[in-house]
Amino acid sequence: MSEQHTEMAPAQPSSEQASQEMLSIRGLVTSYGQIEVLHDVDIHINSGEIVSLVGANGAGKSTLLMTISGLQPTDRGAVSFEGKDLAKIAADQRVADGIVQVPEGRQVFKDLSVHDNLLLGAYTRGKTPEIMDDLERMYTKFPILRQKRHNLAGELSGGQQQMLAMGRALMAKPRLLLLDEPSMGLAPLIIEEIFNIVKELKEEGITIFLVEQNASQALALADRGYVLETGKVVIEGTGQELLSNEKVREAYLGM
Repeated sequence: MSEQHTEMAPAQPSSEQASQEMLSIRGLVTSYGQIEVLHDVDIHINSGEIVSLVGANGAGKSTLLMTISGLQPTDRGAVSFEGKDLAKIAADQRVADGIVQVPEGRQVFKDLSVHDNLLLGAYTRGKTPEIMDDLERMYTKFPILRQKRHNLAGELSGGQQQMLAMGRALMAKPRLLLLDEPSMGLAPLIIEEIFNIVKELKEEGITIFLVEQNASQALALADRGYVLETGKVVIEGTGQELLSNEKVREAYLGM
């Protein structure tokens, strides 16, 4: 009997793998007024992965992120985070639970100092001594922010504002970081720096959902990726599979 038990034990890993699924999106439909923007979207993100979502402008990428963040309502379908139904969880509570978004276009608080922008990132955490340690960590990770900490955020360059937006998000202690077009409008050298930071964050154990028009770099970085076209997922696979996919190369990589 006991031997039979050991024979059957290997069934375990599959349930462990299932428990590693951090975000699950099934049959998601969402609209702006009468216009349906996302049509039956199925996506999953496992703990510790970088998953990239690529697609043209207007494909619905930002809408999908806003739905996960709780800023855009769901018409149909299910979105769950670590097994919890997000339909029942308000946007601010999602941040406290570890879902944090770096919005498209940075959206830093331009009239506040760099220092205050970072502190605002931790608003869901109350006042704990740990916050000052985290602030110090952000200044170590982004030395330019330490240098500019008394400047107004509006005085920073685009690349510096992107680093501030990322630092502010990290102050919320994300477990799932939603990055919306982090490379938009930035010079190639700065883009490289931003992607290197994304790589570091993954090594620190943060799960990342990366929405990018810069498809080649986003997919090169990704464990897995999805292609969104007019609100539908049309291709999915590992980052490498998508990079070598003929259709993806033609449409998004200009090859």
